Amino acid sequence: MRSALFSVVAAAMRSRAALLVVTASLCAPPGCGGSQSGGVVSYGDTARGNYEKGTRELKDENYPEALKYFSYVKSKFPFSGYATLAELRVADTYYAQDKFLEAIDAYKLFIKFHPTHPEVVNGYAWYQICRGYVEQIPSDWFLVPPSHEKDQAATRDALRELATFLKTFPESPYQEKGRLLYRKCLRKLADHELYVARFYLDRDKPKAAILRLETLLKRYPDAGADPEVMLLLGQTYLKLDQRGKARDTFASLVKKYPNDAYAAKAKLYLNFMSEQR
Repeated sequence: MRSALFSVVAAAMRSRAALLVVTASLCAPPGCGGSQSGGVVSYGDTARGNYEKGTRELKDENYPEALKYFSYVKSKFPFSGYATLAELRVADTYYAQDKFLEAIDAYKLFIKFHPTHPEVVNGYAWYQICRGYVEQIPSDWFLVPPSHEKDQAATRDALRELATFLKTFPESPYQEKGRLLYRKCLRKLADHELYVARFYLDRDKPKAAILRLETLLKRYPDAGADPEVMLLLGQTYLKLDQRGKARDTFASLVKKYPNDAYAAKAKLYLNFMSEQR
């Protein structure tokens, strides 16, 4: 009898303890305890104070905590200038977490609702959008095929955004960085076209390769691939016994890029063709 009574009392105590744990978790004020998405945060009384706490957490790579502070500033102090800045920092936090789609959406919303904000006028928000697109371009990794062999839709998207940025913000302090990214994207597209041209050559389709190479020279003149493309184009003309076009292409390569390694090879072809006359 005593054993049964003891079991009933123990079960009741366990149930009460469980209830207390659940109740405590439900009643805990937001931001005052740990959570699965982040650690403890302690909110201040001012928009500035909470915003600065958020920026410190962002700098220290404590992203869940940073988002909590920025979200608190937006909801608690909606008419403060720090609320606007918090919106931008939310986008920065997404970017820092490699959540590029979320970051792009957040930057675009910031531009839409705050078109005259200094961080929009100076091009920062749009430059970050461009960076978000660039980060989604397939990268090279030794265990997978090279990126230039893959679909280039992401590269074309990034190039489009960068072209818009460079045209819209010519005086932006991020202009030079934007131009570097633009050239990087151009080169990736040029490398892809080169890959396709070589693909055709490997399958004995030189005419298709020539079409690709000629289009590449016209479409991506600033990609930095011209010397390599021109040498391959001249070689392909020569393969088809189009000696005039081959000679003109090699000569143009030597004239435009006299110090390039591909120009040195073009000179050898020109000497060889002269000897064959």
